[in-house]
Amino acid sequence: MGSDVFIDANVLIYGLAGQSVECKELLLRCSREEVIGVCLFETANEATHRFMLAEAKSKEVISSENARELRGKPEIVKRLVDYWRNTERVLALNLLFIPLDEQILRTAYGERQTAGLLTNDSMIVSSMRFFGVQNLASADGDLDRVAGITVFGPSDLSP
Repeated sequence: MGSDVFIDANVLIYGLAGQSVECKELLLRCSREEVIGVCLFETANEATHRFMLAEAKSKEVISSENARELRGKPEIVKRLVDYWRNTERVLALNLLFIPLDEQILRTAYGERQTAGLLTNDSMIVSSMRFFGVQNLASADGDLDRVAGITVFGPSDLSP
């Protein structure tokens, strides 16, 4: 069996949307248990949110993937269903989903202070340290400046 790797939301999105063969392959390896994929429930929620916005934009309900454009349009939101199929695909990937707790939330502040990370990224790094996972799959370059973790980013994304 392979090593543990934390999965960032962008890897879920690029892999399931077919934007990155490398991300898709990693997710397949996780589903076959060749690699132990670890993910926060909050990361899956972030991916769900982004899937919803992408669907709304693709259906020309909104002009950009911005939640403010979709807010206040409950009848349109009710008709969006494709995003949930992607979320179900995420949940079926055989990933180890973990919740946040107070200790991770508190130590994430130190990660923000040390590396200048945004909140979601600091939660991932704090969780990685808590669970002893050193590898991260992410297309987020901000995470490259975090000491003590190894970031594997897809090389097949167009800039």
